[in-house]
Amino acid sequence: MKSNKIKKIVKQTIEEMREYDRPVKSVMYTNDWGKYDSDVSDKVKTMILNLTNYRNNINISINSDSLSISTDNLSGVKKTYSNNGPVSKSNDDDYLSIEIIKNTGFTINKGYRTRTNYLDPKMFDELLPLLTEKLAQINSENFKEIWTDIMKESGLIRDNNIDELLKQINE
Repeated sequence: MKSNKIKKIVKQTIEEMREYDRPVKSVMYTNDWGKYDSDVSDKVKTMILNLTNYRNNINISINSDSLSISTDNLSGVKKTYSNNGPVSKSNDDDYLSIEIIKNTGFTINKGYRTRTNYLDPKMFDELLPLLTEKLAQINSENFKEIWTDIMKESGLIRDNNIDELLKQINE
């Protein structure tokens, strides 16, 4: 008897989710949102764009339903590190996570303790092209740095230089 009730509840839940025709994650964001505030939205957009000017310790994730920017070391975002310099340790207060949910709004978590959510159904569409371009730029800069470091540290740069000279001679 209990098994039949559970099956009925599961079936009903699945049918209700299909009625919404949207991912479960979108359905979960419903009750704890502040009303749209253009000043808050403008400040968040400015903050996000300023954060993405620095590529150290910033993680940007883009998918079809959300954009997220996070760092475990907010105070280290603007710092540049040398290969020999000490690595700055992060703490819980330095954690920052910003998520922009398509057709909903944004949520900001600071230091694992403080969170705020605001409705802004247009923010995702406004920031998607900007963050996509910024992520491509960051990936390109990071690749160049990684490639250069590997080539120098391994000694492969000498081999690469000889190959390039041989190509020029043969042309």
